[in-house]
Amino acid sequence: MSGFSSAQLRKLMGKLDRTHVQSRSVDGRQIDYIEGWFALSEANAIFGFSNWDRETVHFEKIFERKAGETTTCAYLAHVQIRVRVSDRTVCREGTGCGTVSARDPADAHERAIKVAETDATKRALATFGNRFGLCLYDKDQNGVTEKPCPALLEIIAPDGQALATGLSPESFCSGLRQILEKAVDDAECANWWERNAPQVARLRKVAPQLKTQRGEHYGDVLERLFRRRWAAPAKAAASIIPVSASCSAVVPLHPLAPSRIAQGPRIDKASLTIGTTRRLRDKPYTAYVATLVCLVCQAVPSHAHHLTFAQPRGLSLKVSDEFVVPLCVIHHNELHLAGGELAWWKRLGMDPLPIAQTLWATFHDVVTATDQDVPKGVPESPAASSASP
Repeated sequence: MSGFSSAQLRKLMGKLDRTHVQSRSVDGRQIDYIEGWFALSEANAIFGFSNWDRETVHFEKIFERKAGETTTCAYLAHVQIRVRVSDRTVCREGTGCGTVSARDPADAHERAIKVAETDATKRALATFGNRFGLCLYDKDQNGVTEKPCPALLEIIAPDGQALATGLSPESFCSGLRQILEKAVDDAECANWWERNAPQVARLRKVAPQLKTQRGEHYGDVLERLFRRRWAAPAKAAASIIPVSASCSAVVPLHPLAPSRIAQGPRIDKASLTIGTTRRLRDKPYTAYVATLVCLVCQAVPSHAHHLTFAQPRGLSLKVSDEFVVPLCVIHHNELHLAGGELAWWKRLGMDPLPIAQTLWATFHDVVTATDQDVPKGVPESPAASSASP
């Protein structure tokens, strides 16, 4: 290791952070490894961007097989790493293999070559020490930092007693959400929140990465749920009536934004003699719908799915945000692969249009006269407090 600076030696001889270690199961055994991008990033950080080189000195195709429309191929790669320290160059070499199966033969070959090259690079860099994964070959992994203790939380009942202890951040969020949504009245909801607000604050500290697909922390989701539930009695006094199943029953809520090319407001093209369909955009609302449970399986998180049949189709235009419903990732993908959306909903025995309109009306406090009942299966907003995660 002569020639390396003291700072470089400290990094090379230091322990590998456990958070950068990944695991996978191979033939019934658990294998720990570091990802290729992390190895390259560490090399740049320790050696310097211009002080090391990687050269693939040999490539060899081991085999190629075809089974139906699938092509499977394997490549062997030999990589040389050269690190310039002081007045000399340190060379290390590594060999790796990559096997990939794909329907596209070109894709299979390209990915197999990349896997082999990455594997060989990591093996060559591992000879420099723990920071490049050498410690993972040690059975006891003494060169890896200790596994962090899981952050455990508890749910406190209004009487001050612990209702549930030793909860993971995910379990804490799920449990408290159900409790807040099922609280009998606003006073009970406030009591639960007052007792558990410190735990929610701790949740933000111990699990900062616990966020929805929209980037919103689950602590903020719980707080927003409480605030909407707390405001529910005042909203209930307005006697919000669900909108009808007719698309025309929805009242446009947003005034037209100022024009970007002239003074004054934009022209409402929907009111012209030959009008076009007005499509409202409301990002806070679609983000809110994504926090609700899936209409089909009650899972979370969800996507805000736009009902394609609610308005006439437009080139690269989604329907108005008035017509969105929550669907989990699995059912959202299943719907888009089904071919016909109306047929997909019919097979489930569900009519999502009145559900979407009810959600829109409830979120925006729209009062629309109708003699219809609330559509069955609608996952009510946190303000209405009935959805289970």
